[in-house]
Amino acid sequence: MTTAPSAKKTSSPWLLAILSCGFIMAVLDTTGVVLAVPEIKKFLVVSMGSSIWIINAYILSLSTLLLLAGNLANKYGARRMLVTGMVLFILASLGCAFAGSITLLIALRFIQGIGAALFMPSSMVILYAAYAPSGQLPKMLGIWTAIISVATGTGSFIGGTLLQLFVWRSVFLINIPLGLLTITYILRQVPVDKKDATVKIDLLSNLLLVCTLASGVIFLVEGNQFGYGRWRILIFLGLTILFGGLFALRLVHSQAPIIPKVLLGKPEFTAMNLVGLLTNVSLYGIVLVLGLYYQMALHLSAMTAGLLILPGMTVLIFGNMVYAKFSDRIAPARLAAGAALVTLLGAGSMLLLAYLLAPLPLWAIILNFAVMSSGIGVVVPASTTLLMAAAGKTHASVAGAALNANKQIGGLFGTAIMGIVIANGGTNWAGIMQWTFLINVVLYLLAMVLIGRLAGRKVPAAAPTDDPD
Repeated sequence: MTTAPSAKKTSSPWLLAILSCGFIMAVLDTTGVVLAVPEIKKFLVVSMGSSIWIINAYILSLSTLLLLAGNLANKYGARRMLVTGMVLFILASLGCAFAGSITLLIALRFIQGIGAALFMPSSMVILYAAYAPSGQLPKMLGIWTAIISVATGTGSFIGGTLLQLFVWRSVFLINIPLGLLTITYILRQVPVDKKDATVKIDLLSNLLLVCTLASGVIFLVEGNQFGYGRWRILIFLGLTILFGGLFALRLVHSQAPIIPKVLLGKPEFTAMNLVGLLTNVSLYGIVLVLGLYYQMALHLSAMTAGLLILPGMTVLIFGNMVYAKFSDRIAPARLAAGAALVTLLGAGSMLLLAYLLAPLPLWAIILNFAVMSSGIGVVVPASTTLLMAAAGKTHASVAGAALNANKQIGGLFGTAIMGIVIANGGTNWAGIMQWTFLINVVLYLLAMVLIGRLAGRKVPAAAPTDDPD
């Protein structure tokens, strides 16, 4: 059973903002760093293939260790794991800022991801304990998502501005004051939660998950660079299948699986995890493509590129506000279904224009990306509410970690897939745009199918305070 900090002591109005700091840093180190790739590539004199690993190394460790971190939060306490992860993240950020080689930078980015993985699920545990008992969780999740959306939306602009005014190292240094603020507040205001010695940690499952995803990404990225038919590359495909199969077997037969079997049996849990994955394949991929398109095709500055991405990303907040307003009147599955349709229409419109107009005018990119983002802004909190409702208090931290893990896995493969599209497209940006939004149309068709299966079911709009399982 999860032992979370006392709700009475942690429900301060400032708690939500402070807990969001960790997620803000995690987001900034994705969207902000994307714009830094061209400058880092030039500064360290490396290929685009090597540069993509600056992003992938971070997302790889973050996505694969979130589930383990959720169990660690249960076993050792959410407060303790949050502070531990934050300290590791700050130290790695400092190292990234002064890295002098691509190898060291990639290694430190991997460590950064470990730190982020430790504090993200712990934040969800503390958030749940603070607001679920009073029935405020759906509204707080909407506000929480809005805060993170601001970070997501402004991350590219902030990163671009830092790059314009300073050097690429400043993108990492911004984490230090935010991290210190979070640690100070948590240590002073959030009580120590009790350890739960009954929680078992399945290290083997987590190792298999890391190996599966690492092998898969290496196959995709390096195969595109050196050729998928080479035996050295095919080995990684074989390892992906092998480790993936062993992970699936372990998940079914383990006495202490990293995802409880009771959760795997709930349609809301499985479907919303897949929706989270698909959404982030889309969002991370689009941000990467647009960030590089503006700089490499249109030859705009990093700050201007961030400014052009900003409208589409900030519209996420509008979607969050729509969800917060209607979450107590309309079932979350129905809200998610309608929002997914809006996003699909935006992607379809962009695909059509990409074929009709070459090059794509800026107004078309900005407008259609905004339409897509407005739908995503509703889908994300709605899917989170559905998942947390299915999990209940007992499995809140693991469920939250699973959702965040799948989102980050989506981001990992979104970056890898779009990196391949960009590498193969070369200077043919019209073709790159066509492939980008064709992929997005397929992603949101799949998301609509998953959400549509739940729209007719009667599901709770708010997470219960306990889980009967």
